[in-house]
Formats: sequence, C-alpha cells, structure tokens
Amino acid sequence: MRALSAEDLVAFQTSSYEAINYIDEKHEITGTSVGTNHRPRWVGNSAYVSKFRTVARWVIMTASVVTLALYHLYPVLESNPTADVTASPDLCLEPECIHAASEILYNLDPHYQDIDPCVDFDQYTCGGWRDRHDMRPDQGSIFAGTLMAENAQMRLRHILEAPEAPGEQTLSSADKDNFKKLKSAYDACINVDALKKRGSQPLEEILGNIENIYSLQGKGSDKNLTDALLYLMQTDVSALTDFSISPDDRDPDNVVIFVTPPRRIGLPSREYYNDTKVVDDYTSLASKLFGIFNFFYLQNNELVSSPQLAKNVILLEKRLADATPDTQAQEDVTQYYNPYTLEEAGSLIPEISFEHILTELSPKDFKTDRLIIGSPSYLKEVSNIIRSTPRDVIHAFFKFKAIQRYYSDIEDPKVTPLREFNNRLAGKDPQATQDRWRKCINDLDSGIGWILSRFYVLDAFPEESKELGDQIISDIKEQFVYVLDGTKWMSSEVRQLGKQKVANIIQKIGYPTRSPDLMDAEDVKNYYGSLDISGDKFFENSVRMSKFEFKRMWAQLGQPTNRDEWGMTAPTVNAYYNPPGNEIVFPAGIMQPPTFYGPKAPLYLAYGAFGAVSGHELSHAFDSTGRHYDQIGNYTNWWDDKTVEAFEERAQCFVDQYSNFTVPGPDPDSKPLHVNGRLTLGENIADAGGLSASFHAWKKRDSSHADKALPGLENFTKEQLFFISYSNWWCSKTTKEAAVQAIYTDPHAPKPARILGTMANSREFQEAFQCPRKEPVCKLW
Repeated sequence: MRALSAEDLVAFQTSSYEAINYIDEKHEITGTSVGTNHRPRWVGNSAYVSKFRTVARWVIMTASVVTLALYHLYPVLESNPTADVTASPDLCLEPECIHAASEILYNLDPHYQDIDPCVDFDQYTCGGWRDRHDMRPDQGSIFAGTLMAENAQMRLRHILEAPEAPGEQTLSSADKDNFKKLKSAYDACINVDALKKRGSQPLEEILGNIENIYSLQGKGSDKNLTDALLYLMQTDVSALTDFSISPDDRDPDNVVIFVTPPRRIGLPSREYYNDTKVVDDYTSLASKLFGIFNFFYLQNNELVSSPQLAKNVILLEKRLADATPDTQAQEDVTQYYNPYTLEEAGSLIPEISFEHILTELSPKDFKTDRLIIGSPSYLKEVSNIIRSTPRDVIHAFFKFKAIQRYYSDIEDPKVTPLREFNNRLAGKDPQATQDRWRKCINDLDSGIGWILSRFYVLDAFPEESKELGDQIISDIKEQFVYVLDGTKWMSSEVRQLGKQKVANIIQKIGYPTRSPDLMDAEDVKNYYGSLDISGDKFFENSVRMSKFEFKRMWAQLGQPTNRDEWGMTAPTVNAYYNPPGNEIVFPAGIMQPPTFYGPKAPLYLAYGAFGAVSGHELSHAFDSTGRHYDQIGNYTNWWDDKTVEAFEERAQCFVDQYSNFTVPGPDPDSKPLHVNGRLTLGENIADAGGLSASFHAWKKRDSSHADKALPGLENFTKEQLFFISYSNWWCSKTTKEAAVQAIYTDPHAPKPARILGTMANSREFQEAFQCPRKEPVCKLW
C-alpha cells in the first residue's frame, strides 16, 4: 500500500469547526456542512402551443444544449482531440449529462492516460480536482462534499439576504413568522459592528456566573461541584463528564440517560498531550488567556501566577485525557453499554450527585434508578483527580472550558490567541477567520435548523429527486438480501434474521415529515414556539438555542422513543445509519452533484456515488457495530459463535489492509502515522459492501433500462464511469496537521485510502479496468 501524501489526504470534518452535525452513536458516511441541489425552474403559462412552435422549440433547445456541451468540454477536447462529442442516439445531451461530463473530465488527472488506474485510482480520477480546488485560509481540509456544502450555504445566503422572504406575497402567516425568526437570528449574527461594540462582555457574564456558583470562598451551596456542572451542562459547556438522552440499546423503544467522557477534553485527542511542543504551546495559550481574563488566585496568601495556574490546569486536562477511553472503545457498544443504578453510579464518583442532576433536569413525574455509564473506570479516575486537585485549578478549568466553547461567538482581540492556536493546530493560516456569513448559516443550522431546512427544501429539492433516491435504496436493499442468501459463512438462522433486518430497515430521504413535518409551516413554527430570538443580540441567541435543545433533550425522559425524529437537518451533506432505530437517513443536501446529478442523468452515475453511499449506510447494519443489533434494533447476541468467528476472520483482513496506509507525521523528522485499521473497520467494511451492492443493483436496473453515454467520455465504459463517479465523491485535499488529527480521532480512513482500499476490494472494479489481479484483497459481502 502506498503512503498517502499530505497533499492528497483529507481529514474528516468534525465538531464545531466545520461540521454542522455530529451524530453520536450513529454511523455517518462523512462529516461536513450543508449542501444544495440546484433545480431548474421550467415555467409555462400557455394552454395551447402549436405543433410548429413545439418542433421549433425542440430544435432550438437541442442546438443550445450541444453548444453548451462544446463550451464546457472545449478545454478538455483541446488537449484530447480524439474525444468525440458528435450527437448520436446513444449520447445524452441533457443538462445534467453536460454538467456531469464536464465535472468528470475536469476531475480526471490532466495526464490520466499515463496513470495506471489499477495502481492509483485516486490520482487517476482526482488529480484534476486537486489542481483546480484550493483551500481557503480558514480550511484544514476539503473534499467534494465541502463544495456541495458551500453551494448550499450560498443558496441559503441568497435567501437570507434577499429584500424579502421567498414568495413573500403567498407565504402563510406561519411561514412569515418562521422567516422572521430565521432572519432575526441571521441579522444578529451578521452584525459584526454590534459584536465588536459588545466585545467580551457577554462571555465574561458566563465566567462571572461560574465564579458565583463555584466560588473560591466556598460558602454554602457554591461549594457543590454538582451545581457548577449543572450550570455548565445547561450552557452547553462540556467539562469532566457529559450527559445525554438516547434510545436504550437494549430497549430501543425507550430512552435512557447516558453518562460518558467528554468527546474532547481540550486538545483534539489524548495523543496530543504527549506532544511536548503542542503541550508547551497550549500551556502558553492558557497562561495568556488567564492573564487577559484576570484569573488570579491566592494560595497560602500568595498570588498564583498565570503561568503556574496554566501549567496546573493543563496537567489536569492531561490526567483527564489519560483516563478517557480511546476513540475505538467509545464507539464500541460492547464497551460503552454499562447499566448502573444511581447508587452504584454514585459510588464511582461520590463528588458528583447524579440524583441531584436528575432531580433538576428530568420531568417532574419522571423517576428512574438506571443510568448507562460509558466508562466506569473513567469516572473512578475523575473522582481521584477531583480529590487531588486544588479548588482553584478546577475553578480555572471550568472557566477555560467556557472560553473555548464561546470564543467564536464574540468579536474581541482577547480571544485572538485561542483562534490562532486552533488554526495552527489544524494547519491553517493562524490569522484566518471564517467568512462571517458562513458562520452565521452554520449557527442557524445548529440552532434553528428545521426552519432553515424548510426554506432550503422549498427552494432546492425537487420531488423527483426524492423518488429516484427511494428507487436506488430499494434496489440496493433487494440486492443485499440476495447477497445474504449467498453468504455461506453465516449460519442459516443468522442469515434469515439478517434478511428480516434488511426488510425492516426504514429509509428516510430528503427531509422529515414528522417531528417536525417540514412541509407544514405551522408544525415547524410550533416546534420552536418556546424559543425567543433577538434581532440584535447574537450571543444571547446562541445560548438560548443551546438551552432550548438541552431542555428538549431532557424532556424526552419518560416518553417512548420518537422514531420520527431526524439526527441531521435537510441541507446537511451527509448520511447515517442508526442501529437502535434500524434506519438509514439521507438528507436532501447529499442528493446533489457529484453524488446525484438528477433524474435525467445516467443511472451509472447515481448508483456509483449516491448508490454507494446508500449501500454504505445499509452495510453498517452488518458491520463490526451493526451486527450487535438484531432485526428490531435490540443490542443482543443474535449471531452464533461460528458466524462471529467467520466474521472476525474476514474483518481482520480489513484491519490489516487499512493499517498499511500511512500519513506523514506531525514533524519533518517524524515517522509516518499508520491508519488505525481497527478504529476505521466499520467504515471500511461499509465502503466495500456498499459499493458492491450498488454495482449489482445498477447492473440489474441497467439490463432493463440501458443508459446513454456522456459526451467526451465515450472511451470509458459504463462500468468504468460507475467507479469514476464513486471516486469523484471522495476527491480531497488536506493539510498535514489536519490529516494527523483525523488519524487520532476519525473512525473514517483518509479519503484517498477510501478510494484505493475500496477499489482493491472490488472484483468488479478490477474487471472493469482489466487489472492483472481480479481477486479482491478483502471481502466480507
């Protein structure tokens, strides 16, 4: 396996930097921002058109399309004069086809004829893409999905900055209220002058509240660590431990409280705390911030200096990071699912009152004596850390976490050192800032995402796209049942239950029709009925949105699991499989080029990209995590020992294969870092299984509905274009620093590895490109 260079690697975009949504306990195809699907508006207002005018219109339209094709393809044809774009009955000249052909030709390496696709399909299909796409200074990584996200952001920006709401004259009163709330939030966010005028004042109010609740004087209830944690939780600040409400893996019809280690203590992962240079820079940053925000403490009647306090806080963080399970363990249901009674949980960490937290946050009539503890050993160690750490250090740690959470929501030079540090850590320009309008749209998507989704779907998502998406997913489900029938390493009993599981999978496409119904303006309005939005106070809006979502989450206790809810908003460029819900979800944002060119484009493109995404999510139902959930979503042992043993043997092949991929180390003299084949196992299995299922589903569909060729690409077979379409979705670039961060934290392999590894595991790819080796390196399905 070749080493992946810093130039062609791409990092999975997660957390609050680039991603709109992170779906906990679910399996995503990728993580990124919002997207869009451009829809032409064909308008006709005449009831009668003569035969002559109809023919004339057809001639003119055809000529226009051919002209458009030549315009788009000319730069490529100039360097490839053998390409033939002569119109023929077997050539597709629909606008979608012209668009697809031009994109594929531009994405191909300029010298792709000199590259062996069997050796380096990533460079073969994406060399041109990398040549013509540069990262902005505020980006650490980009891939095709990033561009899709930016298309959606631009469309949403036009909606939000237009003089009036779309279709203002015909909007219902509910939609006028929806748009007013959306516009007020956007206006408050985009007003940088007002933000600069307020400076750090709203953030310092939060720091003052922490001071009052967990003061150093230690009077009365302010001594209670639990009160401080309650305030931080309600303010969306993660510290010491996290609480969440999710379906019970053992009883998915009901929700349960999960207590887990924070996803991020401070630095991106615990490995960073072993890097002396990073820790020194991080400690220096903390010292600067403590001085700027007046973190002064007396110890034995002597003033503790900012550098010493910072050193102690970062040491506290390192101890917490060392106690945190690795990313792989936190994703593994067999390790994170640990039921405890309240008394048992309290014995792990007596310093925190779980009973008090539940009393304060749960509905009044809700009673429970059961929690799921993600890592009992972590809580035990946190207890030891609390007992051995001075109060002033914990106090400063809490404030530090609040600054890290809200620094991007203020405009003040006081937080410039933090922004510069984070940028350097991701390999970005230290001075770079995100375009304000992009941040505002991201914040709206996070805080009032269903209102944003409604206007996005009405503007950008045609019903025929939803229908084709349903067809593709149904075809792949049918193919997967056929695959299970032929899977001899499974026992017949497990195979039958597996087929039932596929039949039971719920497919959700485009947008939710309940909780809320995105097509019902009144329902969307009522969903956010209790959320007040100011037109001039952005920071307060941010806090209110966080508290609104927090209250909504805890209000689920005592209620049956709401299976109508979605974990991603409609503009999101992503997809996921939810094991307890046994559902696959595809927001409208992912159904756009290059994954989805439209209903009139050849199906080999749609099945190669969107179909592979669909198959990927469906394959998660049977990967290293999904296999633990039965046909109704229960976490249970439904595989017999022989089937498990056969699965593990085949899965180990994927672990070994992907562990051979490397990325450059963090420093010039560092050794390359290997991909964690165990951490990325589920995603790698899903990539291979999803691509295979989609290919065979397309071939079956193609036998009864043969597609036309694309202009300028007649030298490629349909099978080859299927795989090129798949690869184009993963074209990417990244900084070395972002690639390293992803190795430590991301359950997805680097995107070039997802191309190279998946092609190596595809017999159909080897045959399509006539590779010497026909047998896949690894195969499960």
